[in-house]
Amino acid sequence: MRVLFVTPYVPSRIRVRPFHFIQSLAPSHEISLVSLVCDRYEEELAGQVAQYCASVELVRLPKWQAYANCLRALPSALPLRVAYYQSPAFIERMLWVMRKRKIEVVHGELIKVMPALRAVLARERVPVLYDAVDCISSYLEQQWRSASNPLHKAFVYTELRKMRRYEQRSLRVMDQVVITSPYDRECLLKLGEDGEHIRVVPNGVDTAYFAPSSVSRERDSLVFCAKMDYYPNAQAMLNFCREVLPLIWKVRPEVRLTIVGNQPPQAVRALGADPRIAVTGFVPDIRPYLSRASVALAPLLVAAGIQNKVLEALAMGTPVVATPGSCRSLQVQHERHLLIAEGAQAYADAILRLLADPSLARQLAAEGRQYVEQHYSWDAATTTLGELYQRIHQTLQTQHMAEEGMPIENATTMMI
Repeated sequence: MRVLFVTPYVPSRIRVRPFHFIQSLAPSHEISLVSLVCDRYEEELAGQVAQYCASVELVRLPKWQAYANCLRALPSALPLRVAYYQSPAFIERMLWVMRKRKIEVVHGELIKVMPALRAVLARERVPVLYDAVDCISSYLEQQWRSASNPLHKAFVYTELRKMRRYEQRSLRVMDQVVITSPYDRECLLKLGEDGEHIRVVPNGVDTAYFAPSSVSRERDSLVFCAKMDYYPNAQAMLNFCREVLPLIWKVRPEVRLTIVGNQPPQAVRALGADPRIAVTGFVPDIRPYLSRASVALAPLLVAAGIQNKVLEALAMGTPVVATPGSCRSLQVQHERHLLIAEGAQAYADAILRLLADPSLARQLAAEGRQYVEQHYSWDAATTTLGELYQRIHQTLQTQHMAEEGMPIENATTMMI
């Protein structure tokens, strides 16, 4: 089947979900990709996914245009995280690829591409599968509840109200919706969706790529690997360094922390002023950092969907300490696969426990790796996607034939 992936960023080993979907689908489907590029470093990542695609089209979105989009949207009902990514050139490139490649199904990822998907639906008759990934309304509600600054809290609440309405209306016009976890699916249902066209398609882990290493782990070393230009990740590190790390240093002052991830905000970069904290910025490969660390952190206060940072660390055999929200969408068990802790003192105690107990660290490493191998396969996820593509394509064919007065039983034959 000829499938067009539409993404607001370039799929890569940093943006793992669409990257692995494309990689796994490529042997049995012809994949085309149209992606927005908001940051120049993403253009360098395109080669990772291009080898699996029949065509790759990158559409640049200048910062000035994105900011102008947001200014225009301020008095409107359009959420800013949607307005930011509006691009007429993006829509036109999608339509051009659809006609040139004779696209049979469009696969769009994240609410950021929703205006483009809806524009295409208004001009072309093609089935669309929308990958929501997470329930954004739920994410914003968590952010609103955790915000302490009154102005920030008011701003997030305004966005939350807009997003609830926008997310609900948008889901209803999609032929198929997929999401990463049962928890986030339930959050979508609370918006008023009937759920019939919402399926859970979880993230996976490339367990051949993320595999335990023979490299010796560095004593008393902590690591956090994540996209640092994503607010919840930056918030998590700032809170961890302010509230938790001093408690750890009281007991083990030699503990070191490495924060790995692209585009850390200034407040996070400033943490590197302490010689025991390293802030790397972008790295092409996070595996060396995970393989050397004694403990991987997932201290998120706001979390939506499946946290790949947790799964990748478990796959590498790195012991993990996570907040409940960081692993809410996983069926992991405390003290079997990882340690779960909430609150500064409890989180610090869990880390100190692992640092002081190598046998517990080895046990969690082995069980965590086995858990990922058993439950998170990209192949299983993409098999489900392929079945959904076939279903929505056949449904549209059937509707078209009914309108044309053709016998419905011929629809399946036409697809073959």
